[in-house]
Amino acid sequence: MSQNTGRRGLRILHAIVPLIGVVLFSYLLYQAGPRDLWGGVVRFGFGLGLFIALEGVGDVMRAMATRYCFSRESPKVPLVNLLYARCTAAAYNFITPTSGFGGEVVKAMLLEKHVPRSEAARVVIIDKFTYSIVQFGLAFLGSAVVLAWTPIDLGVKLTFWAASALMWGGFIGFLIFQRQGRFGDFLGRVVGAVAGRQAREWVETNLSEMDGRLRSHYETQRKELLLAMFWHALGFTTGIAQAGLFLWCVFGVNDWAKASTIWFFGSWFDCVIFMVPAGLGTQELTRALIFERTIGFTFAEGVAFSMILRLNQIFWTAVGLATYWLEMALSRRRLRSVPVRTESDTLL
Repeated sequence: MSQNTGRRGLRILHAIVPLIGVVLFSYLLYQAGPRDLWGGVVRFGFGLGLFIALEGVGDVMRAMATRYCFSRESPKVPLVNLLYARCTAAAYNFITPTSGFGGEVVKAMLLEKHVPRSEAARVVIIDKFTYSIVQFGLAFLGSAVVLAWTPIDLGVKLTFWAASALMWGGFIGFLIFQRQGRFGDFLGRVVGAVAGRQAREWVETNLSEMDGRLRSHYETQRKELLLAMFWHALGFTTGIAQAGLFLWCVFGVNDWAKASTIWFFGSWFDCVIFMVPAGLGTQELTRALIFERTIGFTFAEGVAFSMILRLNQIFWTAVGLATYWLEMALSRRRLRSVPVRTESDTLL
């Protein structure tokens, strides 16, 4: 009874959270004014193409980071396949209420074409962890520096430090579980609480090999971990470049300190509220507050910037879905082209 109640509660939560996001998104559009928003997008002009291209450059760098999450004995996966898997996973995360994790399952499935399942799962977990900790680490450090010299209410600063402490506690706890090879047990407990004892036993049994791989990676491939973090950090610099491009094209402002502030605080909020599907509503609200409270622009101009982010996400979501459908179509064609072996063929 309690398990059914838990699953029902999760379904209700997955339905309510996107609905709240839609309501908040609509309210922010109304508050900012559709005419002002459209004016900001129009002023950006051809800069939108460069904005989207910068996102692609960042994805290539993040695909390079994924390369260093494989074991040394693993077969080499072409960079284009890693890039394709990343775009597809990001698209799935954007269109489904899975809090940024459903796409990782899709990524693991795509990697299984090149490496064993346990290796694919291990790569996805390490890649997700290094990506997340680098993003939050950079966002936290940058935001802390900005808060030190920005006259913001004490309550806001205390909230920032309290939320950051909780996030760091989660990262450290997750790292401990991985290093000790107890991730399967931890995940099994979480799944068991929702889906029951049989589901927990399945997870613990099938992830036992992956636990050993995780522990081995952290003990023997520290250089690769640092390189993965380096490439992720390099990929995030494109986000600062995108913010700088927007300020320069729309307002004629060439201020990289303000561009960095937009990315630092924006990414910090994205990490803290990662449970909201696609950041719907929350992304617009946080960017509007950043523009209004920290860099001296208006609320509407912040929402306009978030609209550019949305267009960027929609474009790359379309690319990810298109490549996924193309891959599925090619796979079906390859299966149909394989000749069927009959009994007479076997005897020959």
